[in-house]
Amino acid sequence: MAEVYHEGEKHIQQKIGEVAIANRNGAVITDTIIKGAINFIEKQPMAIVSSANAAGEIWVSLLIGNFGFTKVPHPNAIVFEKDSIISNPGDVFYKNITVHPQIGSLFIELDSRRRFRINGSCQFKESQIEVKIMEAFPNCPKYIQRRILSLPEYFERIVSSTREGNQLTDEGISWIKNADTFFVGSSSGEGRLDANHRGGKPGFVEMLDNGTLKIPDYQGNSLYNTFGNIVQNPKVGLLFIDFEKGETLQLTGRAELLFDQKSETDLIKTAGTGRYWLFNTDRWIHTENHHKVKWNFLEYSPFNP
Repeated sequence: MAEVYHEGEKHIQQKIGEVAIANRNGAVITDTIIKGAINFIEKQPMAIVSSANAAGEIWVSLLIGNFGFTKVPHPNAIVFEKDSIISNPGDVFYKNITVHPQIGSLFIELDSRRRFRINGSCQFKESQIEVKIMEAFPNCPKYIQRRILSLPEYFERIVSSTREGNQLTDEGISWIKNADTFFVGSSSGEGRLDANHRGGKPGFVEMLDNGTLKIPDYQGNSLYNTFGNIVQNPKVGLLFIDFEKGETLQLTGRAELLFDQKSETDLIKTAGTGRYWLFNTDRWIHTENHHKVKWNFLEYSPFNP
């Protein structure tokens, strides 16, 4: 890979004063999957994927499938076996990748707090979705709430139903206010997508009076992929999962970065960074019966403020 970071990421790293750390940590970013991660990826029953539609809206989706639904045929590619995916077959992801082949993906094991990100370009090959890898790298376990997934021999397919809208409902607002986990999709100015995780204690995502989401940015690995992408492209997608009901809430909208919030309250909420980002919803999709999988909550991350 010629360049690890684009100009938006470099801008944030320089603004915050973490260029040296970012350069050091960026050594893990390659265009191949490291040998030790192949088995981890292939055994995961879930993947988080980000995609963009023809209008440039970014959506984040949850794929759940039987074991082997993701394969690593060689270190430069992954393959999703579409027939083995049991979650909502009508998800926007499948239509989006026919018009915009770039995707971001995150393989996350909530129980062990391990995660691995793979970004690239995909294409349909009969019942397979093949992803040519452009970026692959592990992430730290911070802010991940531990949940364990019940693992039957085969997951059961169920019929999903969706509702859509522009203005968040009271149900959606309550869901967001009580969430301890969500996932974010963002894109560089060149259209290269990324998917990542955000977590905290319930209530860490604030809902302002005008409907804007206010999200603290905690200290991470200094890569600033999401912030760097927002510098170049404010369009962002969010995914909230109701782990008890098997439902998802997908939002697409625009983000804005907020720095230097130094009040005592802000420093407590951001664990000392003084950074937030704001999100305004343009559209949402609520999917009921997205999947029939049982999750058991184990514990909050010890890194949560």
